[in-house]
Amino acid sequence: MTVEDAYERLAASVEAGEKVLADWDAVSDSLCDADGWALDDRYDLRKQQRDADMWTLFAPYLTEGAALIVPAEDVLPDLDPKQRLEQRWDQRLRTLREALDGGRHVRDEWLAVENALVPGHPRTGEVRAEALVERNAEGWHYSLTWAENAGALVEIARAAEPLAGPTPPASQTLRAEAALARSPQAGLSPPTPAPSPVPTTGSVPDRRGGQVR
Repeated sequence: MTVEDAYERLAASVEAGEKVLADWDAVSDSLCDADGWALDDRYDLRKQQRDADMWTLFAPYLTEGAALIVPAEDVLPDLDPKQRLEQRWDQRLRTLREALDGGRHVRDEWLAVENALVPGHPRTGEVRAEALVERNAEGWHYSLTWAENAGALVEIARAAEPLAGPTPPASQTLRAEAALARSPQAGLSPPTPAPSPVPTTGSVPDRRGGQVR
């Protein structure tokens, strides 16, 4: 995979994460009563699906994310200081590293359970399913944080293009522009803080479905 393809894939992943959140927004209110309390088990089941979808998008970057962050950190001192400050690139890169660290911890705890399962045991399937739900729920904060800040990597790559020397081929520039356009962090708006994971029982949905009454 080329560097260009990696940024295209990243931008597509961020876009997919935004769709997961938009779908959750569209359905979460309908699963609650007028006071915001969950009507029945459908709310928790739908939130579990949201968590699983976001983890699936995030998981590849637990191993691949550092390879995108390091070049961004290296080139950051050479970029325009004003743009660097306005876009909050330093903070967003630190936030991305924290998301990866937290996500790896969640993954390792899940793997410890997975590796301890006894093949053929009557409760293995049940324990595995519960462990997956718990992993996705605990990873929600980190997967959301990654999705909301990963656009900074695309922005930094674009800002660094003039430092690379000769003008890149038109096709490369156009693809970089398309990747940036799909990034929800394009422009000067600061990233939205991500909520911490909370119990699913009695939850009251906000845009992220993470508040409790």
